[in-house]
Amino acid sequence: MKKMITYKIISLFVIASLAAGCNAFLDEVEPQGRELSEAYMNEENKAEKAVTAMYWMLSLNAGNGPDGNYVDNHYDLFLANTASDDADKGSQLNDLPELQTLNSYLFTAAADRVMRPFYVHGFWAVAIANYVLDNLETSPIDDYIKTRMQGEAHFFRAYYYFYLLKHFGGVPILTGIVKSEDFGNVPRATYSETFDFIIEEFKEAIRLLPPRSDYEAADLGRASRGSAQGMLARVMLYRIGTDPDAATKGTTWQALYDLTGEITGYSLMSNYAALFEEITDGNWREESLFEYTGKDGWMNSGKVLNWYFQACRGDWYGMGWGFNQPTQDLVDAFGGVGSADPRLSNTVFGIGINGSYLYGAQPPYNRGDDMMTNYYNRKAALQGGFNAMLNGTTKAMILIRYADILLMRAEAAYYIGNEQEARSLVNQIRQRARQSSYCMGWNNTTGFSQYPDATAVAAQLPDITATGTALLEAIWHERRLELAMEDFRTFDLVRTGRLLENVGKVKDDYRNPAHANYKNNGEVRIPGIRENIQRYCMHKTVNVPGTVPDRYIPTFPIPESEINYWNIDASIQ
Repeated sequence: MKKMITYKIISLFVIASLAAGCNAFLDEVEPQGRELSEAYMNEENKAEKAVTAMYWMLSLNAGNGPDGNYVDNHYDLFLANTASDDADKGSQLNDLPELQTLNSYLFTAAADRVMRPFYVHGFWAVAIANYVLDNLETSPIDDYIKTRMQGEAHFFRAYYYFYLLKHFGGVPILTGIVKSEDFGNVPRATYSETFDFIIEEFKEAIRLLPPRSDYEAADLGRASRGSAQGMLARVMLYRIGTDPDAATKGTTWQALYDLTGEITGYSLMSNYAALFEEITDGNWREESLFEYTGKDGWMNSGKVLNWYFQACRGDWYGMGWGFNQPTQDLVDAFGGVGSADPRLSNTVFGIGINGSYLYGAQPPYNRGDDMMTNYYNRKAALQGGFNAMLNGTTKAMILIRYADILLMRAEAAYYIGNEQEARSLVNQIRQRARQSSYCMGWNNTTGFSQYPDATAVAAQLPDITATGTALLEAIWHERRLELAMEDFRTFDLVRTGRLLENVGKVKDDYRNPAHANYKNNGEVRIPGIRENIQRYCMHKTVNVPGTVPDRYIPTFPIPESEINYWNIDASIQ
């Protein structure tokens, strides 16, 4: 008998009767509650709860999956940061060793504990979006509300298919509640076909969603037209750099340039530091196209453990697990610990940065036992530590912001031959950096509530005047500084053909060709990481001027149970 799972409506969490992507989902469960599920979306308040469940998936942590079986952590940062030259695993080598295996690009069964949850999480979220879309179609609720909800569901279905693609390559495309006759008969889409689906889904979300300006204050934070446009731009950027079929499918630099020009209603915040602190004046961040928080409100999931996962280890300030630690190479990219760029103080804290202060105090950094590098992620730090994470905070996990849009447009402008505009766009980012402050509480005199002035020092950051390939490299460098530790770096390296070189340099032969012991002021070396990347990553040839053609694209193996149950092609797609 084929196995399928039945999702039930539990509390505020709406799940449909379907089969989805993981063996934990596919335990044999008799269908039940189907009539209740089909009628649930007929009431607006219940439909809102089903839609809210899609947002909750953004902050879902390790715990029971949809069938009650345990699912481990599944943070974007595992690949996007810790597998890059910007960060190391962090904590201790023997703490979650499977994560160090992933950090070494050994995508083998030994890392299944940290790879498999991405498949579970991605298809779990897709299942909720499919449930919403299937049942909204005939719902009698108000048409305006229904249209907005449909837009949100298309947004999340696209968002989570992009999440799956970045980790697994091509995957099966499920566009509705899975029926028993579909089981084992849904083929695995190719890498390019999966991109096609994601792009069409975001386009549909753009068509259906209102602009952010149309939302009442109580609804701010919902996916908007700008959210979908921004995410579509990011998908296009990644596709141009990784899919040989991109241009023939209409994904070109000109199309990306045009799209980013259509994104309006957003602006850079005047102070970079304020992006990464709690909101105190009641205003939504004008730079944020899409974000989520752990504060009480319509989308509150209660807490955002992603922050605690990255927090400084030890008892001081009620901190956390100490993963995802910035590398010395990232600090050096800013100009070292004494950098004039105030963005460094807002990106990194730790030994030697800002006098080693965090929010006006000096944590007891235990470099010998609890740290793989000298630093922690300042953008993930909370004023109230663990208590703030538990009790809620208006600090946001910003998933896409306007600075990224400007930098994507700058890169597109470069490639279509408009270097003057490319320089102008990048210099907007640098100008904001020059007028920004150091981070809040960067020493023991400013406390929690003040932003220490840095403009005199930051004036040392000149505008970019480069041309040609040097301009392209300047754009890439500015992306690294501006968006550091925000879960982008690995994928930027992948799409620009620099993964092998940069990660190999920093995590193998950089500084010390020997395998340095991290307790002796070194950072952990991973001998052979280049060979691992070449062996376990998908390889494609993509001809983008100014880059090497070889693309090594991180690709986790699809769980073996899924291959067997769903008759999925196991080869890298």
